[in-house]
Amino acid sequence: MPALALVDATPVPSVTLPAPAAPSRPANATRSIFHVASGALSLAMLRLLPTRGWIIAVATAFVIAGWGMEAARRNSHAVNNVLMKLFSPVAHPHERHGINSSTWYVTALLLLALFAPLRAAEVGVLVLAVADPAAGLIGRRFGRTRIRAGRSLEGTLGFFVVGAVAATCWLSVAHAMAWPTAALLAAAAAAVGALTELGSTKLDDNFTIPVATGLAAAVAAMVVVPGM
Repeated sequence: MPALALVDATPVPSVTLPAPAAPSRPANATRSIFHVASGALSLAMLRLLPTRGWIIAVATAFVIAGWGMEAARRNSHAVNNVLMKLFSPVAHPHERHGINSSTWYVTALLLLALFAPLRAAEVGVLVLAVADPAAGLIGRRFGRTRIRAGRSLEGTLGFFVVGAVAATCWLSVAHAMAWPTAALLAAAAAAVGALTELGSTKLDDNFTIPVATGLAAAVAAMVVVPGM
């Protein structure tokens, strides 16, 4: 008789592997504070400098300094190491070998100073300053619905709400605008800013958000308050 093979019929327990963690954006409280402070300085510049010419001149000086440091970093490892050590509390790791976010930011400021109505430029600066850090904070704390590139639906909604509220308050107080009109302009700008933040995976959002938000505020103003 042929030998019968003995087969162990004991079921093998299944092993459930943990789901891969969703990518998240790095937390950096110091960077968030720096973000807000940079926005406050930019708002002060837009509000207090006497003419647009002065605003353009100061923004140009920041751009020359920023891109000058970028050129120096590319040509000298020693300079790059010194600058990255200096800015390490507020820099992301990818900035060691890429263009610094601050350089993109001052470039956006110059474009706004050159081409945007100053009120729209203020909205662009303000929304970036408060809504972008808020989106990161809300996304890290409450984000459950991932959309793309580590960003969450909750963080994006947080960006919109915080940006809209901040811009509404600013337009109402600094520009004596009726709050319904201010709310419309602010909501349009914050919505565009939130979508821009969500889609900014190749260009730095410190450049794209203020430019897109300022443009949205300018266009919305032409529709809602023509002649102002």
